[in-house]
Amino acid sequence: MVLENLRGFTKMTLHGMVATQAPVVLKGMLNELLRRDDITVEKVVVMVEKNQSLWSYLSPEITHSLYRAAERVPDIDFLTVEWFIDAIREDHKALASLFLGWKKARNWLTRQIEAIKAELYE
Repeated sequence: MVLENLRGFTKMTLHGMVATQAPVVLKGMLNELLRRDDITVEKVVVMVEKNQSLWSYLSPEITHSLYRAAERVPDIDFLTVEWFIDAIREDHKALASLFLGWKKARNWLTRQIEAIKAELYE
């Protein structure tokens, strides 16, 4: 009985730790994706103007990682436009400025975030 309670507590604690660290981990993944795939202001402007899907741009490796992360984290309510901009602000100043200063880009980003949430949690 005590052992079962201890296992349940350990599982609950680990689950809580994973959920707590999710924003930090996702921030790292996001900045690495932007850096590795050389996502520039110019590329984002084209994506916004053509209303291209960000999800379809992601590599299978990244989408697989996101699905795996979604299995471990019950929700990603923290993932908002504000969080996204704050997450990239230090490493990708020009992109952050684009989303802050161009309403069309900010609206596009909002749609992309909602689409990614739907893909991961529906």
